[in-house]
Amino acid sequence: MAVTRADVARLAGVSPSTVTYVLTGRRSVSAPTKRRVRRAVTELGYHPDRSASALASRSLSTVGVLLRLDRSAIEADDLSYIEGVRAAVAEDGLQVVVPMNLRHDGEEGLRELVRSRSVDATVLMDVAPLDERERLLLTEGVPTILIGTSGTPGGAPGVDADFDAMARLAVAHLAGLGHRRLLLLSRLAGAEPANAYPAQVRAVLASARACGVELVHRSVPDDPIEGAALLEGGRLVGDCTATLSNNPWALTGLLAAARAMGLSVPGDLSMASLGVMIPNSVTASQVTEFGVDTFGLGHRAGELLLALGSDEPPRGVVLEPPVLTERGTTGPASPVLQ
Repeated sequence: MAVTRADVARLAGVSPSTVTYVLTGRRSVSAPTKRRVRRAVTELGYHPDRSASALASRSLSTVGVLLRLDRSAIEADDLSYIEGVRAAVAEDGLQVVVPMNLRHDGEEGLRELVRSRSVDATVLMDVAPLDERERLLLTEGVPTILIGTSGTPGGAPGVDADFDAMARLAVAHLAGLGHRRLLLLSRLAGAEPANAYPAQVRAVLASARACGVELVHRSVPDDPIEGAALLEGGRLVGDCTATLSNNPWALTGLLAAARAMGLSVPGDLSMASLGVMIPNSVTASQVTEFGVDTFGLGHRAGELLLALGSDEPPRGVVLEPPVLTERGTTGPASPVLQ
């Protein structure tokens, strides 16, 4: 049977958390206690998980929340994730930083960041399929947690929204209101590398098939004019009665066009978003949303990071359930349009 942290604690006469503190350096421990723990580790042949070893080799004090390399600014929607991470790690005395000077140097800049010990561990946001940042950080031995899914074999553990559950909730909600033909208004493929957008589209397509709902899919640029153009003669394209969108820019234009035409939302047509709307936009708090608790997602990522040094470190991706935020823009399908 494999030796555990609890076995080391019993032999050294300390608590399991003290063993963690000695191995990770996260808190100050007296020299005699350190010697007892290290003797017990040697005597029992205790071998912490690879992630725990990485933590032990560093004096962990700073967690870097890393946005996509080409990002030049922190957006309002990012702040809730970051605050969630900060809240989770603060009790362990860890500081959270958000480096923003990596876009010019790319991966080399990220490598210099970790080798300079500016960050001791990382939480990756804007995760793309087979994310190169993840590979680099794991190669450098940096404890890493993902907010998102990369699909990298043997990659870092992480937390992500359950997009399948989100799509089922959204489609079932609209179908339950009598909508049998939905407009899926999405971003163009490749608009940005993050996995979330294509994952949402795949999930909605599958959910519509399962519910027997007809789906009209339009993938358009991030432009309000593109969204407004989908309203023709006071009707949605394809005679749809509701719109579900992960393109907040286009959805903003569609909502504005409906109001300009004197249409009632949701009396004449229903609208809902997958994920948050554009922060601080006129529609940011006006559209029913099928999303995720962004603070909770960040907090879970912070908890997973702290758990990397435990006897049972996290594996794979933890999926967080969707959240429906009702803002009064979905209602029964208009009988005129059915």
